[in-house]
Amino acid sequence: MSVTDAARALILASTIATSIDNVDALSVKTIAGELVRITPQNVVTISTTERKYEFYLTENEGNGDLVGMSLYGNGATITLGDGNELATQTVTITKTNTQSLLIYWTVRVVV
Repeated sequence: MSVTDAARALILASTIATSIDNVDALSVKTIAGELVRITPQNVVTISTTERKYEFYLTENEGNGDLVGMSLYGNGATITLGDGNELATQTVTITKTNTQSLLIYWTVRVVV
């Protein structure tokens, strides 16, 4: 039995709705765990299956030795620990209170 084109389109639409169309916050992490969460400043639709999220940390946010970032959705807020982790990325960034940080994160659903 094979999957029809209509079923494939329905699966793709559902995946997009629950993933790349459902990003609520970026979590910045140190070795100790979540440090701060921020909401996207902008979301750019590149294609039906690809989005670019833009995040900005001020000089007073997310300072320390950053080791990871995650995108959270499913109603996630800037409260640490809530929502569902949708994507994660390992990073090595030392950020101080004299630096701001602009993050562009592009995510694509692969079909």
